Amino acid sequence: MRDDQQNKLESVKIYRPWVGVVLSIFVSGASQFLAGQKRQGIIWFLSLLFSGLFVVWCLTSALVPGDLPAVIAWLFSITLWMVMLVKSYQPIPKLRPSTWCIYILFAIIIHLFLIDGARLFFRPFDMPTASMSPTIHGKSRQPNGTIKGGDHFIVERYAYWFKKPLRGDVIAFRATGIPRLQTDQIYLKRIVGIPGDVLSVRNGHLFNGDNPITEPVVLAKLLVINPPVYQSYLASSNDVFKVSDGQYFVIGDNTTNSFDSRFWGTVPETNIIGRASKIWWPLDHAGNIQ
Repeated sequence: MRDDQQNKLESVKIYRPWVGVVLSIFVSGASQFLAGQKRQGIIWFLSLLFSGLFVVWCLTSALVPGDLPAVIAWLFSITLWMVMLVKSYQPIPKLRPSTWCIYILFAIIIHLFLIDGARLFFRPFDMPTASMSPTIHGKSRQPNGTIKGGDHFIVERYAYWFKKPLRGDVIAFRATGIPRLQTDQIYLKRIVGIPGDVLSVRNGHLFNGDNPITEPVVLAKLLVINPPVYQSYLASSNDVFKVSDGQYFVIGDNTTNSFDSRFWGTVPETNIIGRASKIWWPLDHAGNIQ
């Protein structure tokens, strides 16, 4: 089989082997595919595509503890990519102008898919305010007068495709239709009340009906202190708020410096973008969040 392929290549004009390596740098498996090994080329392409997406998922998903699994996945993906490049060092037929156009177009589409397509599942943000401190830090002024940027984190857009948001989740949501909020902004808060909850605050702690909220632990430890500036739905121990169907009551972890559901009501489920995941290093083109 290999002899037949070699004879076929010798009957046409071919590129030097290094050209196949260059082509495979931009589109994995391109050398194998163009050399007539179409099945191998497709397998290499899909293997490296999904291994790359798996690395991103490991880096961003809260389901993966720490960064070690992502590092291992990244090393495996790099090793796989290098093996593919070594196997790409082979002569390939010279391409027609139309084939070159198809290759370049395909390479651009793959690039856009990896960048923009990934945003269908993950979206990076940076935190400019202190409303979620100390969980997620916002911008702060250093003793020398410089401004330190806020934490960068990932929002898992797929988190609620097949399940409902849970009490304790930190969510990103659009302000569209919510009174007293800028409609063009995206906000980050923690869910403290889900549909059916009857919320109240007693001695700085959240209650659902007559029972203190103890799960998850982060809510049991959350000290709810209302700023005196705003009129709150839960301003005193006598105030009770029932969360309607399809709505979520949210609060910033920095309760003394957070403009949240205590002052403007609940977040419709349709406004929720996704669940905040791991804090990450600075990302280019990260969206601003409040």
